[in-house]
Amino acid sequence: MEPLFYSMQEVVIAVKDLDKATDRLSEIFAAPADGLASEPLEGIELIQRGVWIGNERIAIVADSTGTGPLSQAIEKRGEGVHEICVRTRNLNEAIAHFKAKGVRLTRDEPYVLKNYEYRGEVFSEVRIVFIHPASCYGVLVEVQEWVK
Repeated sequence: MEPLFYSMQEVVIAVKDLDKATDRLSEIFAAPADGLASEPLEGIELIQRGVWIGNERIAIVADSTGTGPLSQAIEKRGEGVHEICVRTRNLNEAIAHFKAKGVRLTRDEPYVLKNYEYRGEVFSEVRIVFIHPASCYGVLVEVQEWVK
């Protein structure tokens, strides 16, 4: 039987100045950075770039509105690790697993990104839920299911 959760997708760092942070992390790790991307989820307007260390990615995100939840989190806690992202083979099963374990989600219905391009591949959907930091030792965890 394959595990329900199978990979760490990325670590996400929240910053005020996206380009400055990306350039600095790219310099520190002598690693390539990717270009600007927009991540529009309902009520959350993010812009992001990433730094690649081998096959692993550090995502660097900023709030494109300056007033959304990410900006509020930076005001409250400062810049730094915002979340970790893990991938699952079956988001519905993962949600049922979380509920059985008493895990609090930020909302019960998944966010859905359509026709999402990532590293040259297009996925028909990326389905996402967030585990509330109160259930994960203060860390926001994004759980993703990628559908071809």
